[in-house]
Amino acid sequence: MLSIGVCALALALGGSQISDAGQSRLDAGRASIVAAKHAPVEIIRGPDGTALVTGEATYTSTNWSGYVLPEFVTRQLYFSAQATWIVPTVVFKNKPAVSSNWVGIGGFCETTQCKNVDQSLIQLGTTQETTSRKNTSYFAWYEMLPAASIPTALVVNPGDVVTASLSCAGNCTGAQSWTLSMMDETTSQSWSNVFTYESSNLSAEWIEEAPSGRHGILPLADYQTTTFDQSMINGAGADLSLADTIVMRNPHGESSNVSALDSTFDGFSACFGPHKKLKPCSFIPLPP
Repeated sequence: MLSIGVCALALALGGSQISDAGQSRLDAGRASIVAAKHAPVEIIRGPDGTALVTGEATYTSTNWSGYVLPEFVTRQLYFSAQATWIVPTVVFKNKPAVSSNWVGIGGFCETTQCKNVDQSLIQLGTTQETTSRKNTSYFAWYEMLPAASIPTALVVNPGDVVTASLSCAGNCTGAQSWTLSMMDETTSQSWSNVFTYESSNLSAEWIEEAPSGRHGILPLADYQTTTFDQSMINGAGADLSLADTIVMRNPHGESSNVSALDSTFDGFSACFGPHKKLKPCSFIPLPP
């Protein structure tokens, strides 16, 4: 059985806080995180080393599934992104596994053929991990590669509706100033902080991911179905009809498919599959 190392981390709380007065910080017992990276995209490639085209999506990956707006398609750079999703419930399937929902900028292919992948990636999201039938955990985090993922003080639970955003201030060059924020719409708690990071600004993405550990990509947890909606980009509603789609075939045998877009082209669902063959996926709206 593959072991997922769960490392207890001391939170660096300077500046990271629940914004609602009177709300408590994340207790030490919940300050854990999978020893894993939320890595740049790992594209499945053909014999010539370029992205393999299968007809099921624009790209097939071993670690990402979702929608991506890349500069090489849209001819614009990205300075802010936002999404709302439901924290999915994960189900134990005979081995430790993990999945993550996130919104971010960077970390995608630099060209259509994906010969090079952007190694800058600033992102924030929620992770769902299961190590036994009785042991599951859910937490919010942010990450700025190549630094490690850091849990935030925001407590999240399965079924919560979460809105996450990241935005670059000013002219967004050099040592850029980024504001990262997350709101749990279900509990009305929120978290926000400002960081310095140098991003390529080459892509914006809304992703269901299988993170990577020391020995490669981890098994994808059975998250059933999750929905990303109300997506925004550069301060306006995102038109994901312009986006590239990604489906996942995880090396441990699981898959993650994506639905067609909703009627406003800013939302989609992702669907877990227990085998590498993709499970059909339909859009499920967020709760009213």
